[in-house]
Amino acid sequence: MQSLRIRLLMTALWAVLLGAGAASAGSPTRARLIGAWRLVSIDYRGPEGTLEDPFYHRGSTGLLVYDASGAMSVQIAAADRPALAVASSRSGPATEPPKPGQDARGAAFDSYYAYYGSWTFDATNSTVVHHVERALIPAEDGASYSQQVSLAEGRLVMTNRHREADGEYVRTKTWERVGAPALQ
Repeated sequence: MQSLRIRLLMTALWAVLLGAGAASAGSPTRARLIGAWRLVSIDYRGPEGTLEDPFYHRGSTGLLVYDASGAMSVQIAAADRPALAVASSRSGPATEPPKPGQDARGAAFDSYYAYYGSWTFDATNSTVVHHVERALIPAEDGASYSQQVSLAEGRLVMTNRHREADGEYVRTKTWERVGAPALQ
């Protein structure tokens, strides 16, 4: 009798694990997006094919975090950021004159991207919206960024499309989960 219970329990556990794996290959759900994701790649294409991304740098790394409460953060860094010494204090307001090394600081700023805020998920359209509270670039405070999302082979794929006079441009960011996936 106990061996039958163990077999039934193992069968049920196996079914749950298989279901979670199959579900991750299907449509995303809010629960499946929760967690930490590491940047794998960024692809940028225009009407003529693959392009150098004008915003992100080749070989960038990053971390995207969604939590169950609706908070999120994202950070993306270029591969070859300029080396700067750790300052003993922060500079004053932007009205102060530039200090020695200001150009290197500008390059460090241009090679890093970050913001935090909240996120919402629209399952009908498979869309995630990031509602920016604060950003490295102050003009983005209060912005909202919408992206199509899909889950494929255990990876989160985020796609943005925009049109310009010469055609459509598509940026695709691919992320892989950090740690074990949630079984939801």
